Amino acid sequence: MSELSRKLEALLFTSSSPLKEHDLKEYFHVSSKELKEAVNELQIIFESEHHGIFLSKLADGWIFQTKPELYDSLRAFHEAKGVRKIHLSKAAIETAAIIAYNQPVTRNEIDSIRGVHSDSSVDRLLEHGLIKTSGKKKNSVLYRTTQKFLEVFGLKSINDLPEINGADMNNET
Repeated sequence: MSELSRKLEALLFTSSSPLKEHDLKEYFHVSSKELKEAVNELQIIFESEHHGIFLSKLADGWIFQTKPELYDSLRAFHEAKGVRKIHLSKAAIETAAIIAYNQPVTRNEIDSIRGVHSDSSVDRLLEHGLIKTSGKKKNSVLYRTTQKFLEVFGLKSINDLPEINGADMNNET
């Protein structure tokens, strides 16, 4: 294993969130090609079924994740230890989707799309760090998704949201 791959492995192992390519290149003082070679080397090593983790591109960065086939045993452990998960209501998930597809968006725009008030859902998403404020529009706060949103929903970037099969999130006809 190359020295760069070893250092990258150690850095990624200690990180709780995805590390962006730009930051890694800057930190290690390497080119895109050198970083890509190190990432590829790690991916090959961790693709082996002998490992419980793999290197994943997530939220526009790199992170180690556990292999999906180990989910049940990990879930059982975390449930036994009382690890807190994020639990969202259907209304909060719907609100998150509206924000993701329409960002930046105001609370009034969210309410208009949903047809009901979304105050508690927006507050819950803010509380969990899944959305953030991103300025103002006509004295109304604008909301957009965060890196944590991408991580929680397993997206590399906001561009990886599924298409809406021709449906218009703005309810305009």
